[in-house]
Amino acid sequence: MQSFRILSIFLATACASVSLLQAADDLARLEQQSLNAAAEAVADSVVQIRTVGGLDRVDDQTAIQGPTTGLIVGEDGYIISSAFNFAQQPTSILVRLPDGEQRPAEIVGRDTSRMLVLLKVETDGDLPVPTAAPLADVRPGDWAIALGRTYSAEQVSISVGVVSALNRMQGRALQTDANVSATNYGGPLVDIYGRVLGVLVPMSPQSGTGETSAMAGSEFYDSGIGFAVPLEHVYEVLDRWKKENDLKRGLLGVSLKPGNPHATPPAITAVWPRSPAAKAGWKPDDVIVSIDGEPIDTQTDLRFQTATHYAGDELKVIIRRGEGDNAEELETRVTLADDLPAYQHAFLGVLPDRTVTREDDKAEEEDDENADSEVAGVKVRTVWPDSPADEAGIEPGDVITKLGDEAVKTASEAIAQLNARSPGEELAVHIARDEDELQLDVELAELPLKVLSSSDLPSTSDEDHGEGELKLEELKLPEMPQTARFYKPASDPSRPGLLIWLGGSGEESAKELAETWRRSLARDGIVLLMPEPASAAGWSSDDMEYLVRLLPTAIRRFNPDRSRIVIAGEGKAGQMAYAFAFAAKKLIRGVVTIDSPLPRTLELPENSANERLAILAIESPDTPMASLMRRDREKLAEAGYPVTHVTRREQRDGIAVIDSPTRSKVARWIDGLDRF
Repeated sequence: MQSFRILSIFLATACASVSLLQAADDLARLEQQSLNAAAEAVADSVVQIRTVGGLDRVDDQTAIQGPTTGLIVGEDGYIISSAFNFAQQPTSILVRLPDGEQRPAEIVGRDTSRMLVLLKVETDGDLPVPTAAPLADVRPGDWAIALGRTYSAEQVSISVGVVSALNRMQGRALQTDANVSATNYGGPLVDIYGRVLGVLVPMSPQSGTGETSAMAGSEFYDSGIGFAVPLEHVYEVLDRWKKENDLKRGLLGVSLKPGNPHATPPAITAVWPRSPAAKAGWKPDDVIVSIDGEPIDTQTDLRFQTATHYAGDELKVIIRRGEGDNAEELETRVTLADDLPAYQHAFLGVLPDRTVTREDDKAEEEDDENADSEVAGVKVRTVWPDSPADEAGIEPGDVITKLGDEAVKTASEAIAQLNARSPGEELAVHIARDEDELQLDVELAELPLKVLSSSDLPSTSDEDHGEGELKLEELKLPEMPQTARFYKPASDPSRPGLLIWLGGSGEESAKELAETWRRSLARDGIVLLMPEPASAAGWSSDDMEYLVRLLPTAIRRFNPDRSRIVIAGEGKAGQMAYAFAFAAKKLIRGVVTIDSPLPRTLELPENSANERLAILAIESPDTPMASLMRRDREKLAEAGYPVTHVTRREQRDGIAVIDSPTRSKVARWIDGLDRF
């Protein structure tokens, strides 16, 4: 009996195990059938695209080669795909339709915010259009099937994963862990019900709007990080897209208070002249409170609420103006722009007295300095010849107390006021002169390009002009192998300028450079910092991390005038200086290059109200790069950057050198960078 009982239990357990295995088998089979059915439901809407001609490379990346993927979105022949597939600017486009016929296609327009392209083919009948998955029903963890139609035109490629996140890329995309690469960019991401979640694209938070930006994010391919623009959104804007051709990301035209974007309120520090924000009457120190009824607490909230909109969209924005009991909330309407005019800093025409007020000083330092002045304001050190200030009769020793209706106590406050204004704008300047209070009306100009003469620009130092023994000191970063050597004038001004020169390797090279420059540097109170590259072959992009770490260390060591921090280099080192200056615009105020074109891979950032970067381009006579450098100067000027051009004349053994007049001009240019 006992044996029979044991046998019964064994048989029951075995049967249960078989049932569980059978159930697991059935579940796997059903799961596979569901995935296959979902892919099959959309397959006829997935087309193969072939591009012909165009560029082999886009900047430093190889352009897409071979077939790519698209998704039908209109019965009458409209197809969307990823902009990545067309970054090479092909001369012709061919689309293979579901019936196997190949038709030529034309680009109707681009969505430069979501990196999509809208195509149109002529068709004899209605094409199959997929159903969009409602975003409200999508949850992280849902099945996600990435489809493409590339190397095999007869069948789609399939990669399976899940929806890993919603509202990525500032609300413009879903994220999936399904492998996504160039083989299925432009294809659909499908849910388990055979509905299209979105169109697969490479995307990056740093994406801009140019052809090279279409390549941004492609480095994530097959990494488990993929993005898809919701098809529901595409359908919502499709009629508008057909009509307008190009959909562009909407811009407000403001600069925000620096800080962690996830924790810092969207307080405005500058308003682009002639921008949507300016037309809506926004001002510096306004705080954005809500957009279309959605509360805005942080700068990240602001980006999420604006990045999903296009140029031409109108937003209802509540801003808060004033503080405490004087605060008021204002309802404004803003129509987003597709482009902002290149920002041009407005120029009054004065250099501040550095013993009274200095840009970027700490508040307590400014208070101490201003305590020495009888009138709170910005004391004028020098008036720029032929400037608005000069024409209005402002004189050295005057104290600027107000610009317009706003009181100013420091140079940084004065610059902030000018940042919100445009060249050509009228401005009332209030000054204190001896016992008199004067109001002078000026018309603001653009930042000047010329370099002041020695007679116009008083020296910072009258004591040491570089005589005596040359002494170099070293500045080492514990974690980096390179050495930076520096020359510091004996006069040791409290706020020196800082010139970072990207030269060669070794102490002898640094000594030769310092000896050449010492008189100019000593006269104008400038510290010369000479870092060396990691390789004897010279400066390269591999040295960028070293410079990124060196700069804040140098600022702590020398406590320089923040408005006169300059990086310089010649040839390839000059290209490195360009690259670093644009990467560190928050700290660098000037870049000096000698016979150096812009790096070809550099995507020129827009000029910014709060980041005053000026360029001094020195050119040798008869240099073979003259035409390229001229084109680059025009490009910089079009982007709003003030570019001063100087030709060096002196030659030594047939080679152009930086002669004494040119060195003096560079030093004076640096000395005048705190102008406003």
